[in-house]
Amino acid sequence: MRRIKPGLILTLVLILISGRAYAQAKRSLDPYPSLEEMCREVNSFPKENPDLVKLEQIGKSVEGRPIYLLRVGWSKSEGQPQALIAGGIHAEEFIGAAVGMEFARELMSQSKSDPGLKDLLGKIEIDIIPVQNPDGYARVYDTKGKGGKKGMRKNADGVDLNRNFPVVPGSKSRHPLAGNRRPRSSYYMGPEPLSEPESRAMAELVKNGHYFVVFNLHSVAGKFLYPYAHSKGIAPDRDLFVRIGQAFNSGQKKYRYQIQQSYSWYPTLGDPDDYNYLGLGIPSFTVEVSTVKSNLLDRGLKTFQEFWVANPGEKYQAWIENDAPGLIAAVAAAYQLTNGEPLKVKPEWKKQ
Repeated sequence: MRRIKPGLILTLVLILISGRAYAQAKRSLDPYPSLEEMCREVNSFPKENPDLVKLEQIGKSVEGRPIYLLRVGWSKSEGQPQALIAGGIHAEEFIGAAVGMEFARELMSQSKSDPGLKDLLGKIEIDIIPVQNPDGYARVYDTKGKGGKKGMRKNADGVDLNRNFPVVPGSKSRHPLAGNRRPRSSYYMGPEPLSEPESRAMAELVKNGHYFVVFNLHSVAGKFLYPYAHSKGIAPDRDLFVRIGQAFNSGQKKYRYQIQQSYSWYPTLGDPDDYNYLGLGIPSFTVEVSTVKSNLLDRGLKTFQEFWVANPGEKYQAWIENDAPGLIAAVAAAYQLTNGEPLKVKPEWKKQ
């Protein structure tokens, strides 16, 4: 029997290891970072831009992960008007978090060279929550885009955080996506409003701040959605909402989203947009990043995996570069249209 040389054994082992590494790479969610990688970048922002950026932790998730908030602005005075951009409320919607991160990068890179943006950041503070649902993001990433037992939307308690805000009094819907009281549903609203630490952190932040606009970043419908979400009725500030949407469109580089009332797409109960607007007088919008058609042709049909229907692959850079400038334009327009102040709250809404 011939003796196998040690060098050959080593070569075979290296081939086996590299083959496994290649297979793992093929199953990864690149170009999307892990939660740990994203958090490292978030923590680097104030170190690299100490005069412009401040990092805070507004709460912790069910599993104890930090919920980070970036505060961007030149002014250090208390009480300046604030705009909020929040991503990652749904576990699988990584592209929304990616747009929020690109938005932060562009604010920092352009803040000194763009006179208009420099002036804006001297008057207001722009806040960014990269990931509202860190447990869900980590779960989807660790399961390579499958979501595990809790699924692709919810937090670690199995609650859809985008249905966990106070419901507009008297509103009901039988639409299957509107919100559900059954814990097994992907749209489970939770045992009560703001039952979850993630939604409570968001609600407390907005209620106690000086916000004049909020943008929630989702995927995957290619839409700019405005209130109402609970009713087909026309909001009294609809024209203002549309103008902010048009400003967002004007900043998008190539693909422009449809500006649409949320309810006309499908009704939603317990979402933050209606709560922010009707409860606090703050114009609040949902931005549905990318499109199903684009993602299917990008990577979705190649994998037959839900994650790649909700998120672009090869077109990742194009979408984040398309939408981040739109957010800058929308914030500037919202500041001009609202004078940096909340709108009047409907008297029949009871603040919660």
